[in-house]
Parts: sequence; C-alpha cells; structure tokens
Amino acid sequence: MSYRQGWLKFLYSYFIWPLEAILLGFLIGLLTISPLRVASFVMGRLFAGLGPITPWHKRAEEQMKLALPEYSKAERQIWLSEMWDNLGRTAAEFIKTRQMLNNGYIQFEGLHHLTDHDGGFVIGAHLGNWEALSMLGPCTNVKTGLIYRPLNNPYVSRLMKRRTYSADADIYEKGRQAAIGMVSTLRKGGFMLLLVDQQLREGETVPFFGYPAKTAVAHIKLAAKTGKPIFMAQTVRGTGCNIKVFLSAPIYMQQTADDKHCREVAKQINQQIETWIRQHPGQWLWPHRRWGKIPPAQLSK
Repeated sequence: MSYRQGWLKFLYSYFIWPLEAILLGFLIGLLTISPLRVASFVMGRLFAGLGPITPWHKRAEEQMKLALPEYSKAERQIWLSEMWDNLGRTAAEFIKTRQMLNNGYIQFEGLHHLTDHDGGFVIGAHLGNWEALSMLGPCTNVKTGLIYRPLNNPYVSRLMKRRTYSADADIYEKGRQAAIGMVSTLRKGGFMLLLVDQQLREGETVPFFGYPAKTAVAHIKLAAKTGKPIFMAQTVRGTGCNIKVFLSAPIYMQQTADDKHCREVAKQINQQIETWIRQHPGQWLWPHRRWGKIPPAQLSK
C-alpha cells in the first residue's frame, strides 16, 4: 500500500517524515561538531556493525555474487564489511566535504586533462566517497553542474539539498529541469558531474558485468550533439578520510553518432566502471538494485 494514499499519506506527512527530519537534523548536528576523522571512523564502525543485520545486506551479497562469482564467499564477506564501513564514512563526511577539500583530504589527479576544454561531462560511480567529485568546482574554479534527485521525505530532501550548495555548482532536479539545466551549464563552459552506475528506468539496456542493465545514455547523446568531451572520474578511498579522484583523458564523440554508437560508448563506460569495482570491490554501493528487482539472465558472450 502506498504511503501517498489516504491515511498513510497523512501519517507520513505530519508524523513520520517530520520525525525523520528531526532525528537526521540531530545527527547532522553531532557530526558537525565532531572532528572529521572521529566522525568518519565512528560512523564507519557503526555501519559495519549494523549493516549486516539489515535487509540491504542480503541484496548486496546477492548482487556481489552475481557480478563476482569467481571469488569465494569469504572474500565477498570481507568486501561487504568494507562496503558498510565505507558507506558509514561517506555518510559522516557528507556534510564535511568542503572541509575535506580545504584540509587536503580530497585530492584530484589528472586535472590537466580539463585544460583548454570549454566544458564537458565528468562521469563517475558510487565508489569510495563519491561526493568528493562535487568538489571539482571549488578545487579548480571551473563552473560545474549537479543533478539532484529529491527524496520521498521532503523535509529530509531539503536538508540534503542544502549540503550541495558547498559545491558552488548549478543544481538541477532530476527530470526535465536537469535536461534543460545540462545544456545551460555546458553553454556557460561548465562541466556536468554525473554518477552513471545506477539503474535508470528510462535508460537503455547496456551490459554491466555481463548482465543487461538499464543505463543512462542521455549525456552521451548530448555530448555528441554539442561536441563536448566526456571525462571519467574514479573516486578511491585511501586510509581513513583520504580520497583521490582520478580524471581520465577526454573521450570525444562524433556529432554524427547514432543511437547504436552511443550505446557502444555506454558499454565502454560500463566496462570501465566494472574495472574500477574489481580494483576496489569493498568501495562500491552494492545494495543498489543495479539490475532491477528480478535477477537478470546473463547475456550470451
């Protein structure tokens, strides 16, 4: 039964959602006054302890087995523990991202690839602390754009959106506003920062770890139409709060590229993300339903 209907809508709107926002506000307050490394460590340990007893752990376990069947269960359990620790740390660091940049915890490598480019797309994945990518603008003084997906809880959604202002970026809500906004940022010579490793229902089917996955291709088509390059950005957590963002050389699209060619580029991007995940399996967001609710059939080689 949907919380958007009848008495459940009333219950969520006037009790559950406000309570969630109050509790989150209290947690944000605690994290704000806590030293960065302490907050990151404590939240990492908390998530590592609680994560395995949640329903999301089983989903993460199933999806990791789907993508990495060649590894033993013991190896996957180690990576799942690392994932929860990384997720907890990322949650704690969410409100301190600008502080992390200013204090040298976030470092970018490959910034020279952006030189002499009048905007483009910088695409990454939910790896390490993926929020570090949003600091590209403050780090380089280039114009950037972010796409924001509103949460079901409008009060929490507003709290989360406030944090994105620290990126000094154009912020667009997912949907039509984002489609128009991307063009606006590109016209200003800015770089759109996108995470493209999650299921997009309106996306196109592209292989991911050998299984069909709904994948975003709109940015690829727009890159072809505008002649703007695409850069890949790998976010990797080192020790503690140390995050490195590795930027790739530009990928150029032909303005005459058709849908088939755009899907091929999306396939190559997915393959690069697969490589990143294999390098650091404990740093990807495994609980997300990348292949949908029903386990997919493996594609023929």
